[in-house]
Amino acid sequence: MTKYILGRVLASLGVVFVLSLLIFFAGRGLVDGSPAHVIAGSQASPERIAQIEHELGFDRPIIVQYGEWLWGVVRGDFGTSPVTGLQTIEVLQQQIPVSFELAALSLLVAIVLGVPLGVIAAKRAGSAIDVGIRVPMILLFAIPGFITATITIILATNYFTNLYSPTYIRFEQSPLGNLQTMILPALGVGIPTAPLVMQMTRASMIEVLHQPFVAAARVNGLSNRLVTYGYALRASLPPILTFIGFTFGALIGGLLIVEQIFSLPGLGRGILQSISTRDFVQLNAQAIVLAGSFILANLVVDLLVPALDRRIARK
Repeated sequence: MTKYILGRVLASLGVVFVLSLLIFFAGRGLVDGSPAHVIAGSQASPERIAQIEHELGFDRPIIVQYGEWLWGVVRGDFGTSPVTGLQTIEVLQQQIPVSFELAALSLLVAIVLGVPLGVIAAKRAGSAIDVGIRVPMILLFAIPGFITATITIILATNYFTNLYSPTYIRFEQSPLGNLQTMILPALGVGIPTAPLVMQMTRASMIEVLHQPFVAAARVNGLSNRLVTYGYALRASLPPILTFIGFTFGALIGGLLIVEQIFSLPGLGRGILQSISTRDFVQLNAQAIVLAGSFILANLVVDLLVPALDRRIARK
């Protein structure tokens, strides 16, 4: 068990290091031009731009800049934006809770819809009920998240005006107001994600329901409900949890368009702003947070799986 945990943690740290390299060097390629051009203005002379780049350290070898940036990230110092003059960590502290909350609520919607439907479809695999569940869910999956988000905001602004607040309200300011701000984006993202959770739950449940221990539980007179949820669903959870962890990480990095539609000050919207202002210091920090969140979500799931799968725990 200890070897399993240590291996997963070290592998995750290795992936973060490789991603930090890709993010830092790719960030320079994504941003067209130096922030010095933005700071100095379009009419600035080449000498003035060179002076600003020297003051900011952008004229040093890029590998040196990467080393200093990485050391700062390890210490929790993401630097200061040369464009806005703000501490990057302060900006992240405002953006991270928004994206994490939206991803968590969206995933909750997907789980609440997807898991029960997947269990029902698996218990009646091949029947009309199974088809009646899968076909609409597959059609729903074909609709992009930003389309469902647009539909929900149109319905809310025209028919359910008390349900939605167009101005973002933080949870500490008003929990109810925050829920009014986040519920529609969460539905817009969670509903198209539910078919994926449903399909994974169904596939995993079908495999487990044919295992000998499930048949033995039924022979011993256990109720169908207990067999389904107490034995079969629990045994099906490892691949489902792994998929959910992957989905959570993907949602955090894939909310860009939805955050734009609902004017949410999250990481996705912040990345667009960083690219438009050529603020690669802020962009690098936002990208490494997204990558780290994805890896952390999957690491947490990897560490939870042994608690459900004793075969892994015994290794």
